Amino acid sequence: MVKLLIHDDSKRNCLDETSFGGLPVRAIGDVIDWPKCRSCNAAMQYLGKIKTDLGLELIFMCNNDDESCDEWDPEGGGNKAIILSGTQLEFFKPEDSNSLRETEYGVNLIETDDADYETARGNWKGSRRDVLGQVFGEPSWIQGDETPDCECCSKPMRFVAQLEEGPDHRTTMNFGGGGVAFLFDCQEGKTAKFLWQC
Repeated sequence: MVKLLIHDDSKRNCLDETSFGGLPVRAIGDVIDWPKCRSCNAAMQYLGKIKTDLGLELIFMCNNDDESCDEWDPEGGGNKAIILSGTQLEFFKPEDSNSLRETEYGVNLIETDDADYETARGNWKGSRRDVLGQVFGEPSWIQGDETPDCECCSKPMRFVAQLEEGPDHRTTMNFGGGGVAFLFDCQEGKTAKFLWQC
């Protein structure tokens, strides 16, 4: 079984659901230190949030054109994944408007009987660009298995999601131009890591 993330415009502005772009969320009244790129020190761009059993996993990535930022690397400091638990949430705007994408994609979760993600994506009857990725299951690597280890327990992290760049070429998340991204977490340490391949 594969759980596809399908673009659904009717599911926009949902505080506690998976979505891409739009505004980030936080616990009501909380202050979030906006992630900055380790290489260029620019504020990262908010890509979206994935709902899991640990809460919402927020994904950020450097949007600078500097090729030294290593935004593809889970350890390079050019991206960040934050786990947000709790139910009292609010949208908020960062100080730097460049940290937000110019779009929002709501998501509908569709379960299929396919054996793997590539088969499920190929069998999807709607627009193939509306397939935004998958949650859980098995990753479909482009360059080979790069499952990161957790820093707190040193174990391989749990695969959470595989993400496509988006349904509109003008507002893609740009994983190297046609690449895919992968989100992992650790249920024990409640930490998350993000990477992409192309």
